[in-house]
Amino acid sequence: MSPLPSANLSYLSVIETTPDMVVIMDQNGLILAVNPAVERILGHPNEALIGQPLTRIMPERFRAQHTAGLRRYLDTGNRHLDWTSIQLPALDREGCEIPVDISFGEFEEDGRRYFTGIMRDARARKKSDDILEFLARVGPTLADSSLDYEETLRALTHLAVPHLADWCAVDILTEEGTIERLAVAHSDPALIQLVADLDRRYPPRSDSPIGVPAVLRTGKSEFVEEIPPDLLESVAEDEEHLDLLLSLGLRSYAIVPLLAHGKTYGTLTLVQAESTRKFQESDLPLIEDLGRRAGLAIHNANLYRGAIEANRTLEEQKIELEQQSEEAQALAEELEAQTEELLAASRDMELKTAEAETANRAKSEFLATMSHELRTPLNAIGGYVQLLQLGIRGPLTTEQAADLDRIKSSELHLLGLINAVLNYAKLDAGTVEYRIEKLSVEAAIAEADTMLAPQLESVGLSYARAACSPDLTISADPEKLRQILLNLLGNAIKFTPAGGTVKVACVPDSNGVRIDVEDSGVGIEKEMFAQIFEPFVQIDRALSKPAEGAGLGLAISRNLARGMGGEITVESEAGKGTTFSVWLPFEPVTRPPGAGESQVQNS
Repeated sequence: MSPLPSANLSYLSVIETTPDMVVIMDQNGLILAVNPAVERILGHPNEALIGQPLTRIMPERFRAQHTAGLRRYLDTGNRHLDWTSIQLPALDREGCEIPVDISFGEFEEDGRRYFTGIMRDARARKKSDDILEFLARVGPTLADSSLDYEETLRALTHLAVPHLADWCAVDILTEEGTIERLAVAHSDPALIQLVADLDRRYPPRSDSPIGVPAVLRTGKSEFVEEIPPDLLESVAEDEEHLDLLLSLGLRSYAIVPLLAHGKTYGTLTLVQAESTRKFQESDLPLIEDLGRRAGLAIHNANLYRGAIEANRTLEEQKIELEQQSEEAQALAEELEAQTEELLAASRDMELKTAEAETANRAKSEFLATMSHELRTPLNAIGGYVQLLQLGIRGPLTTEQAADLDRIKSSELHLLGLINAVLNYAKLDAGTVEYRIEKLSVEAAIAEADTMLAPQLESVGLSYARAACSPDLTISADPEKLRQILLNLLGNAIKFTPAGGTVKVACVPDSNGVRIDVEDSGVGIEKEMFAQIFEPFVQIDRALSKPAEGAGLGLAISRNLARGMGGEITVESEAGKGTTFSVWLPFEPVTRPPGAGESQVQNS
């Protein structure tokens, strides 16, 4: 505190430490001393005020009135004001007005009269009063926002400027998680356009550690009493961005969440700039209350909208249910008629199924009987041919011997066809028995090799077989496996032209062994894969010789493989040969009897 004319003044230490401003002046209105709070609040150095009139820190409009009032009091002793409660603005060093509450006192020393002015910074109280007054005015509006809360919040921003702040903005968090600026207000439309351009060119980053994104993420308010230059530098993306931010003259800001029932709907931003006002921490609770009221307006509007939408949906659903009820009634009647038709069709199907089963059994029995009856005269033909060939009936000419060979060949061919039909009839009737035992894969393939070696040589084919491990065994019926291998090898020989190759290989897996029979013939079209396993189907593979057999070999082979718990598959490409694969298990597989399958017996 600057020295006083007398050292006898009491309570000097109290005056120096009080947070309020203290000014002592003489009867001429000249400042004799000030305490440190004057410089801290108003910014005037103490030495610059000593000897100056008190009107130095008063706005121009009050100076003459103050001077006249002091002179009148000294002359008459009359006061027109209550010295204990005077509210006037004081001028800070920059010429900005700061509201203060003033109390004047008077004392005498050495025959001279002195006056003491105690000034309290009233900004915090005034801002609180302003915010409370603002809340009282906008409260009913926010409560009645109903459906149109967006327009209500836009009106809120315009009411807040310049009453509470120089800038006011509302940002909303959309359902997609993006930030949408709902409204921004300022007294200068040109500055509003500038901010809009800034938002478009430099949209806020969702991961920004400060500002609206941070408040939306955390649901916690952000408050800066005095914006330092480095804060703007930290958010600016380039020099031009920084220059534009500095041109706004931002001084102080508060960002509060729009909260309701634990959910953040958006943010309210209040900024002080050209008015040189600043927010203080004591302002934050009241601004947060405004944010909560705005958040509740959004929440209630959403509930109201949801209720209206739900009611509209219920009405639509009611109409739809009525329509569906009528349709259901008509459908029920139609279903009842269809049910009666289905029952009649079911009875008819059962009758036809029984007839089909009877016809199928009759067919199988007929095929079995006819095959057996045909084999008897064929066996007789074969026997007489052998007697003639042995010369029992006398010597044969060369032409007779050749004719007998042709008869014998035709008899064997016909007998093969009859045996195939008989075997298929047994499979179809489910009368084939399987005697499953452990078989060496190598031995089974070698046996088939031996039986077909002459045929391979006679047609000029190369034969290659990859050796299998002697310990590799499968569970199968020896006779059925032999029949399958002879059939697959026979087909490979039949449909491979001279000079071609037939290969056999075995490939074990975790559950069994696959035996591949590969030929270099002309192949089979992929669309025919499923058909070749059907009975009585013959595929012309474009060889010069005509197709032989009844078209039952593959059908019988696949049924035999399935009867032993295995399967037969085919892979082929036109012009690049064919591979038939039979897979059989390591261990016996018990399968329920079905079409072409019979009971399995383990030996």
